[in-house]
Amino acid sequence: MRKGAGKDEVTTMARSDALPSVEGDELEPRFRAVTGGGERRGIRLERIYWDSLGRMSEAGGISIGDLVHHTAANMPETGNLASLLRVLSFKWALSRLDAIEDVASLTNLKAVLQASPTPAVVLTQERGVKLFNDAFLKMLRHRLPLIDDVQQTARTLHFSIDTQVEEVLSVLSANRGKTLNTGFKISLGSQSLTGQINLALAPTHEAPMLIGYISVY
Repeated sequence: MRKGAGKDEVTTMARSDALPSVEGDELEPRFRAVTGGGERRGIRLERIYWDSLGRMSEAGGISIGDLVHHTAANMPETGNLASLLRVLSFKWALSRLDAIEDVASLTNLKAVLQASPTPAVVLTQERGVKLFNDAFLKMLRHRLPLIDDVQQTARTLHFSIDTQVEEVLSVLSANRGKTLNTGFKISLGSQSLTGQINLALAPTHEAPMLIGYISVY
């Protein structure tokens, strides 16, 4: 970062770093001839829109040609078919994203956690306990009897695992659908609790996190 950069400029630079890269050929419209409803049409669209239309047609169980025909049949007289297809594909992608973000929200993750009959926690990349369930509080109350306010203590105790969180995230990201078992330790003053925890990637889009189910303590 160069000296003298203002706060707004730094924020903009940070956001730009997170943007996906775009190759030159992705900006060039590609011509395709599609047939649907007994009509053949030639259309020019950027590759990303053709990809999106392909996903739409697959999800709807129809061909791209039929999708284009249906869109054209419902197009206003002054409309532009290529523009309409771009808007349609983008709106479809946004609706899918909204649905996924609803499922992968912290609110829904908390419900998933509470549904577990075993002690469970969500760990952040900074090694903090983000969420925990009632079974986790019950475990603390049983195994660390000197605690007065269990709910408050659960938010301030020291929770560590034997494997670096960054390493676990890296391993599980490269092996989707897998879990990793490691040891854990809970420390509070002179009291401590150790055991084993099964870790998986937390189903949330907000930040890389782990969901852990305590199996032995």
